Amino acid sequence: MIECPTCNHREFVGTLFCSECGTRLVHVSPMPTKTISKDRMREEAKTTRPTPPGPELSSGALIGLRIISTGEIISLIGRDNYTLGRSIDGQAILPDVDLSRFDAYDFGLSRMHAELRIDEQEPHIVDLESANGTIVNGKRILPNQPEPLEHGDIIQLGRLRMQVISRIK
Repeated sequence: MIECPTCNHREFVGTLFCSECGTRLVHVSPMPTKTISKDRMREEAKTTRPTPPGPELSSGALIGLRIISTGEIISLIGRDNYTLGRSIDGQAILPDVDLSRFDAYDFGLSRMHAELRIDEQEPHIVDLESANGTIVNGKRILPNQPEPLEHGDIIQLGRLRMQVISRIK
């Protein structure tokens, strides 16, 4: 258990925010995020956009993420928000979309890297104060600030690149 520095409420190890007062809980990580140079991330973000996706979303999903390096599509169905990140053994809180199988650690993803929010008008991505940041279409976004997404946009978490596939707009 860990103790909230503000209200002294006890939480499970790995909890990000105190359930009593909402204070962000800071704890030492047994496996830090791999740091990647900003120059290397900028260079990889400059690559051209892939061609628009075809009819891959035959499942009726409103939104999906295409992993550019593998072409695999992750369909996101049934919720209005998803946390994106990676998991390690013993982690108390897991991301909704675990990108570990795509070499997430080597690509510099934080365990809770970003949140994808979906509303009726458009999806948004929010960087969750990740170590290596989130880039949308070559532009680094500010932490905790929703950035609108459109069909075909490229999201880069650390160095892992994904294309947004959306039927919302």
